[in-house]
Parts: sequence; C-alpha cells; structure tokens
Amino acid sequence: MRIKSLTVFVAVLLVAAAVPAASAATTLDVTVEQDGATGDVLVAVTENGTAVENATVTVDGDAGYADERTYRTDANGTVSLAQPEDTQNVTVVATDGNRTAETTVLIEGDEDLSVDVTQASDGSVAVGVERNGSAVPNATVEVSVANDSYAAVGNYTTDENGTVGLAAPDENVTATVTVAEGDDETTRTVTLVAPEADLGLDVEQTTGVEVSVERGDEAVENATVNVTSDGDYDGTGTYETDADGTVSLPAPTENVSVTVTATADGDTVSETVGLTTEFVEAEKNFGSAVKRFVDALRAAGFNGPPGRIISDFVTENNPGNADDAPGRSGDAPGQSGDAPGQSGDAPGQAKQNADADDEAAQSEDGEQGPPEHAKEKKNEKRAQKDADDDGRD
Repeated sequence: MRIKSLTVFVAVLLVAAAVPAASAATTLDVTVEQDGATGDVLVAVTENGTAVENATVTVDGDAGYADERTYRTDANGTVSLAQPEDTQNVTVVATDGNRTAETTVLIEGDEDLSVDVTQASDGSVAVGVERNGSAVPNATVEVSVANDSYAAVGNYTTDENGTVGLAAPDENVTATVTVAEGDDETTRTVTLVAPEADLGLDVEQTTGVEVSVERGDEAVENATVNVTSDGDYDGTGTYETDADGTVSLPAPTENVSVTVTATADGDTVSETVGLTTEFVEAEKNFGSAVKRFVDALRAAGFNGPPGRIISDFVTENNPGNADDAPGRSGDAPGQSGDAPGQSGDAPGQAKQNADADDEAAQSEDGEQGPPEHAKEKKNEKRAQKDADDDGRD
C-alpha cells in the first residue's frame, strides 16, 4: 500500500507542474494600423504570431469616436474600423479567454486636410496639400494678398503630387493660401520674401576705366573688385567700391583684355572686356587740334577774347562727346565721323559763335581766317591809318 500511494502522489505533482508551463508559453498581442491613403483602421489580434478568431475587441476613443463599441475578430483575427472625424488617441483592448492585450494609438481624423507653403532660395514658392500624410491631387488652391501686389494671385489645382508651384514675389508680401478638397477646407497665411536682385557689374572705358557694381538699381558699397589682365596693365589688383559703388582704374598703356570680378554678400559676378589705347591717342590728337586752332586765331590777328570761340570748338570736336565711348562703338576714336581738326572745316574754318550772330569765316582764296567782326575791326584801323597819312601829306 505504501508503494501505491507514493505512485499517485508523484503523478499529481507531475500534472500540477505541467499546467504552469503551458500557460507561460501563451502570449496574446493586439496591434492597430491606419491606412495612409484611405484612413481606415485595422485591429489585429494574435497569439504567438497566429491569428486569434472570435477574440473580443473593445474600442475607446478620447474624442468621440463613432466606432466605440465591442467587436469580434474574424477568421484572420482582425477587426476593421472607420476613420474618425477628429484626430484622437484610441485605446483598443483584446480579450481571449483569460488572456488580455491592450494598446493605445493616435488615429488621424478624416478632416485633417493640411497645407504646407515653402519658399526656395531663389524665391519660388511651393504649396503642398496632404491628407493623413498622403498627397492630395486635384485640390483647389486659392492664393490672395491684400493689395494684389503678387503676380501669382489666383486659383490653381494641385498636380498628382499634391503640389502647386508659384513664382517668386517682387516684394515682401503676406499671402493667404486657401485649400479645398471635397467638403474640407483649410487656410494658411504666410509671409513671402522677395529674393535679392542679382549682383550687376559694368565696366566702361572713358579717359580711364570705371567699374560699377549694383544690385537692382542700388549701388553696392564695399563690394570687392578683383582685376586681372592678360597683358601689362597697371590696374590689376583688388579694390573696394566707394559709396557710389564704383572703382576707378587707370587707362591702359597697351591694348589688353581684363577680367573684372565683383563679390558682395556671397554673390559673385564677372565680366571680361577689352581695353584700348585708342581713346588715349584721340585725346592727345585733340589737344594738338585745339592748339592749332588757337594758333590760327592769333595768326589771323584776332585781338578779342577767344574764350567762347575756343569753348565752342572744344564742345563740338571733343572725342569724349561722341555717342559711343571709345572701344564700345563700331568706329575707333578719330574714325567715327572726322577726327578732331578734320570734322567739317579745319580750325578757324568751322563755324564758331562769338556772339549770337558771329561766325568764323574763310578768306576768299580759301585760307583760314578770323571771325568776320575781327576783320571789320582790322579794316577800320587800316582805313583810319590811311586817312591820317593823307592828312599829313
């Protein structure tokens, strides 16, 4: 009898030890996923990775979820829920027998139509429309500003990527972007910033060379200007623009090609131009022409004040008054029209205005001569001298 009792006791112990071992190997899990395109919610209940049919699922939202109730899982261990109207935290509890699993997740509401407005470095604007993180094509986008100062004001439709591209504004502006899709509408107000105008550079040769740096219509002070040359040019080096946005460089002593690079506020612009000595030679020739003109006046016996006559000659014949600066027109200095002293008449032969009616004239044989009133005075003196000689005789 002792042996029999011992056998029964051992068997009971083995059965009791087997029950906890089986229970510890069982795990119930519940997961909740939302479809980004449709917004629908899927609850799945599994046991050690296997779907659990007929498990009880209880849904509880914290913002009035219409699908708050108790469900039973299908053969796939799932329960399908509709998308809530409002974004909210939803708690799902799954029960199968004496096993329970619980999870809380954030579910996006179906009225969450969102609009995002971004501006690139070049000032262009992109409007993006999404619902639950997915692009919304064919949504209506209306862009408006208070004073219609933005060229992109108007109505648009999003493309397949849910976007609309807008032009950069010409000035800073506050824009209202209203997006509508189906029965949903959302509005966003943003400040759009006009991009800075491009850095501009101009190199002009007159007597010397002048470099101008501008941004839009504004002179750029303290811009860095670097000058390099393919020849011997005294103006090579690095400079800073003055308050007028300019740098003055010397005239070349030989024909050279120079590259001028301006840098300001991280922007750079460069220009390569040819500099010529022709203007310098024209200036020298013009100075000689002026001297010949003055000598002609003196040789003709003109005794009156020559200032205005010389001034008129300089104004009419100065190569610097040509329509195009040397090196920029089709004709080189001294070749566009006539060279100084060769335009029309030679010095003393061109028309000059001493007074409103005074003109320079030629003598009958074509020789150079002084202005007509100067001749008259000389003739008067000669007649008076002849009269005095006759009286003495």
